Amino acid sequence: MEFYNESLLKPYSRAMDNITRDKMVTSSNFKALKDELNIVPKKLKKEIPGTIFTKEQAVRVFVWDQAGKDIPGLSKADLKELTDIVKNDAQLQIFATEIIKLNKGTEADPKEGWTAGTITTDLLDVINTTKRSEYLAEWQANADVMFSDKNLNKMEAAFGKSYRDAMQNILGRMKTGTNRTFGGDTLTGRFTDWINGSTGAIMFFNSKSAILQTLSATNFIDFNDNNVFAAGKAFANQPQYWKDFKMLFNSDFLVERRDGLKINVNEADIANAARESGARGVIGKLLKVGFTPTQLADSFAIASGGSTFYRTKVKALMKEQAVDKELTKKNRKITYGNKYTIEQAEKIAFQEFREKAEESQQSSRPDRISAQQAGPLGRIVLAFANTPAQYARLMKKAASDLKNGRGDAKSNISKIVYYGVAQNLMFNALQQALFSISFGDDEEALKGKDKKDNKKRKEEKAINIVNGMADSILRGTGVAGAIFSVVKNTAIKIYKESEKKNPKYENAALELLKISPPVSSKIQKVRSAARSFSWNSREMKTKGFSLDNPAYLAGGNIVSAAFNIPLDRVIKKINHLKSASDEELETYKRMALVAGWSEWELGIKKKKTKSSSSSKGVYEFN
Repeated sequence: MEFYNESLLKPYSRAMDNITRDKMVTSSNFKALKDELNIVPKKLKKEIPGTIFTKEQAVRVFVWDQAGKDIPGLSKADLKELTDIVKNDAQLQIFATEIIKLNKGTEADPKEGWTAGTITTDLLDVINTTKRSEYLAEWQANADVMFSDKNLNKMEAAFGKSYRDAMQNILGRMKTGTNRTFGGDTLTGRFTDWINGSTGAIMFFNSKSAILQTLSATNFIDFNDNNVFAAGKAFANQPQYWKDFKMLFNSDFLVERRDGLKINVNEADIANAARESGARGVIGKLLKVGFTPTQLADSFAIASGGSTFYRTKVKALMKEQAVDKELTKKNRKITYGNKYTIEQAEKIAFQEFREKAEESQQSSRPDRISAQQAGPLGRIVLAFANTPAQYARLMKKAASDLKNGRGDAKSNISKIVYYGVAQNLMFNALQQALFSISFGDDEEALKGKDKKDNKKRKEEKAINIVNGMADSILRGTGVAGAIFSVVKNTAIKIYKESEKKNPKYENAALELLKISPPVSSKIQKVRSAARSFSWNSREMKTKGFSLDNPAYLAGGNIVSAAFNIPLDRVIKKINHLKSASDEELETYKRMALVAGWSEWELGIKKKKTKSSSSSKGVYEFN
């Protein structure tokens, strides 16, 4: 493992750090350049009179022409006209010249369909191709030797063809920096993007998800330098803790993670779609904005948990002593003062903090994504399973190390217990709103049907939490685990229906659709809308433009399912806020409604009762 660390993992980590820093510096310099020259996007997107090109496209053509690049589909007449336009406009020429400086004389080759791109995408393309190759030189050289055809043949003979395919898949994705191994303009790519959009619609300003995201702050606690006592001591030093928090939160790593949605594969795809033009680009931008609460919560969790990890790691490194290795071979150990300066210790500690975050948090980095997750099937079946997959890999490695006597047994056991039970239990208990029972009315004060219903609700939540924990682990193992999870839940649904007087076994078929959360979401939204139109048609007509007219939510569900425009999320949020304004509800339930939990999760029952003075009825909340 140490050999892998030194030869592959650390060089790759350093390369990722350099690429992230390069992206942020380029982005900052490009923004400063536009501000200095007072160039706004609207001005760049204006069409040049008498042509079909914009000023931005003219600048891009000028930059490529200066680098001697051939531009696909552009005639010599158009090339001359566009370059002359830039040369005759002093401001545009300065702008183009400064962009060449930003790229340090290195330009990416223009591709077919280049007119759909922007200067920003060109700058990123340079970093993601030419500069990426430079930063990955050490890693690539080592990988080429370690995974030569001869060695891959040996691996295939020992572990099978699927092992070799997976190894070549991850090495290819690490090299290019993209998890998308299929085209975006193919039928498969278009369909995957459409399904993928459901993820964005579900996560649109999802405050409940954001709150649950903060639970991962505890993932940085370990049995080594950042053990519970060391972390507590670091946290107790509040001035230093918040100084570290601010530094980590505003680091290039977390800024890029927020801006590029580098949280998981599906979200990274949505961020890429936001750069496109046309309707897809508009919807992509909308969905990207909707991830803001989750982005901030993710960064908060990493920075808050990582602050103690970073500080304790710096202190541990500063205590290390320089040792003469030659003398240690002769059983004599002579130290020569501190091994690292404070600057070196902080740099190493930050890299270890970043790797810890990429390992235990959601991540879209190629070396943290399996071949299944990267493929089109993974995006459809394993959506929302990025974190469970990370945890499953950590547990599997810990179990393997424990079995084979590698590492510290205490640390390995703690990882299995923490990620498999503690973290899993906390997440599912909060997701199922277990607190709605804990903070509820005293059971002894309840009578009759209310007491019976409360007991039944407790039992159901307990079963759902255990089942949810099992599903998290199963989905984390991959497509096979997801299939087993769906078969299990379908069997449970069939059993529940069999206990009813009038069982509807066809409802169990809907459980099978949950093999793909995005597909299931679309079907459920259409089904919910159809039900609403069937059952509430009279109420839709009588309520008119009232905010609680079920026609709005039904229409929102259809729009969301068909076009991935999260109109249903907006309507639900308004309804939650309206419900939270009811003074008869307990304070904690009102707060939970604002935070994103639903009425049914909190045990809030809506009872419609007829009134002699009104045909609309009133709502009673229990």
